[in-house]
Amino acid sequence: MLGSLNLVHLVIDVEVMNAILLPVVLGFLLVLEARALPSEHRMHGARRFVATGLCFVVMGFGLYLVPATLGWT
Repeated sequence: MLGSLNLVHLVIDVEVMNAILLPVVLGFLLVLEARALPSEHRMHGARRFVATGLCFVVMGFGLYLVPATLGWT
């Protein structure tokens, strides 16, 4: 069964799915940190700004590379 699958295409498809779902996961983690943790364990100040900024950068790169990986460009 596995011998008939093209494993390279399967790995690429899994990575594309990862890039599509990454913004959802990171967004939920940021919301969970902001609402579910007690106040003394939440991120404050520069740490929160840097973590949120890095999450948006990673989300942007992931979504930017999806069309290139699928050959839509």
